[in-house]
Amino acid sequence: MRIGHLGDTLVALPAFWSLRESFPGAKLTLLSNSDKKNPNYLAPRSVLPESGLFDEFIDYPTNVSRFESTFGALKLALTLRKSRFDAVFYLMPRARTPKQIARDRSFFRLSGIERVFGLEYTEERSLAGPIPSPTPEIKSECDFLLDLLENSGLSINRTALSTDLRLTPSEAKNAEEFLSSCGNSTGQPLIAIAPGSKWESKIWFEERYAEVVNGLIESHDVFPIVLGGPEDRERGERLIGNWERGANAAGKLTVRESAALLRHCSLYLGNDTGTMHLAAAVGVRCVAIFAAIDYPGRWPPFGSGHKVFRRSVECEGCHTPDCFNANKCLREVLVDEVVEASREILSSQDAA
Repeated sequence: MRIGHLGDTLVALPAFWSLRESFPGAKLTLLSNSDKKNPNYLAPRSVLPESGLFDEFIDYPTNVSRFESTFGALKLALTLRKSRFDAVFYLMPRARTPKQIARDRSFFRLSGIERVFGLEYTEERSLAGPIPSPTPEIKSECDFLLDLLENSGLSINRTALSTDLRLTPSEAKNAEEFLSSCGNSTGQPLIAIAPGSKWESKIWFEERYAEVVNGLIESHDVFPIVLGGPEDRERGERLIGNWERGANAAGKLTVRESAALLRHCSLYLGNDTGTMHLAAAVGVRCVAIFAAIDYPGRWPPFGSGHKVFRRSVECEGCHTPDCFNANKCLREVLVDEVVEASREILSSQDAA
């Protein structure tokens, strides 16, 4: 069981693949939520491989009325009971409250599943409640899930973790066709830009992205590609107009086609978004600007070689989608340092 949005799904990939490796012959089902009222919600089945990882996807409705929620829970319990599952691995986000965890425990009993791994582990390490300030650095969500599996008795090979999305030839072809239509005939190095976010409080300033990429065009002759959803398209058009080069893929590709496109990029530059985790999943090094709204260390991109900018300020840990302090934590991340970090990554690839 794992719920959440795009980033929540992607940071769980190493745990998902570790489960598959531990139970190669099992029928593995992912139980997740389906946010019926959020037009930007991406269900795990639209992100994860169609085959090879999970054998089945089951979801239940969230963000619905009390009646719909109760009816959906009863219907789900009946579905699970009929399937006669042997066990559940409880890979829920750490913001789960003790009340929610107790409810989940009762739900699985109602569903006829007695063996639930990770409930107590999650409850003992719950991050529910206000975030303290100053905010301590914590273990990443990815590592937390792997620790939970080890605590449940699984042996995890930390030196061979996988984030494989098993992108299909068709997805790769669609990404390549988009790239071929972009006008990058001279083969300039591609960099992915994700200047948006579902939370306004996470968005670094458009004029600073414009300045950073102009610096990278000057030093490395890069060709920028803007990624994101349809809501990011207008911002992408303005940026490309400023740079006088580039392509706007925001809202034009599926999430998996975006992953296929990212495999051609030398760098990800952007906010703390699901797109950042998508880039990391396909092995792209990231320069990411984080607002100080959450615990430091909780949501870094998977892998090594990334550069994360996060400034500690007096209001850190606010966990709000709308900033009340003039985006102070983001304002303290400066253009010059982001340019330098990006150039270091691009230069290291040139040398290789």
